[in-house]
Amino acid sequence: MRRTDRGMVTIELAVGLLTAGLAVVLACWVVNLVILQTRCADTAAQVARQLARDDQPAAQQAQQRAPKGATTRISHAERTVTVRVDLDARLGKLGPVHLVGGATADLEPGVTR
Repeated sequence: MRRTDRGMVTIELAVGLLTAGLAVVLACWVVNLVILQTRCADTAAQVARQLARDDQPAAQQAQQRAPKGATTRISHAERTVTVRVDLDARLGKLGPVHLVGGATADLEPGVTR
């Protein structure tokens, strides 16, 4: 009985396509993580800036633009306000990846805490 390599190209192509598809999915997830990290940092900066101006409604609006599932922590020091936005991102069972964005702003003149 003679053995042939018939069908090997099909198997190799299937494995290659599966690997390429997995690589694309992981690359998209990494790009999404970078975007979420940037959104966390931007939200923290906006909230800190608005609180430094003592503009509570604008700070609440900025806080609502945080990524879904994010938590925001605000702390006040003598003349500064610090905001930290935390988010755990997942890709199915892969993860969680903990993302943090933080910002500190000096209180505007005339604003007291």
